[in-house]
Amino acid sequence: MQEPVELARELARIARENQLAEIEYREENTVLRLIFEPKKKFVQAATVAAAAPPPTTTVVLEETAVAALPTAPAGLTINSPLAGVFYRAPRPNSPPFVEDGQQVATGQTLCIIEAMKLMNEITAEAPMKVVRVLVENGQVVEAGQALFEYEAR
Repeated sequence: MQEPVELARELARIARENQLAEIEYREENTVLRLIFEPKKKFVQAATVAAAAPPPTTTVVLEETAVAALPTAPAGLTINSPLAGVFYRAPRPNSPPFVEDGQQVATGQTLCIIEAMKLMNEITAEAPMKVVRVLVENGQVVEAGQALFEYEAR
């Protein structure tokens, strides 16, 4: 197998040429996955060994920059019920469903998670104050990932 950085560069080239949002390479006990965030222009890669807990390696390509990681939420969180793409608004040019510091009512839409071309609305289960939105618009999220930090009302 090539060195991980060299392999990541080659996969990034292939992904750019084919306008892919994500590319994954598997060989024996190694998985190299590149996820491209179009608005941030960074590449995140993870190398995983099958038998051990997954160590994570971030590979930064020369022409890209890694965005600062947000601090961990201190309070209560609303987590994604499924993996998919996080959207803050119903359409690209529409205002977001919620903003940091906003009070929301029971049943109010907080975001949309797109999974397999289905748009899944995530709503507030009780009245609350959204303290902080933890995910960027258009970001791929995993099931169980924290989306919002909130305070109960």
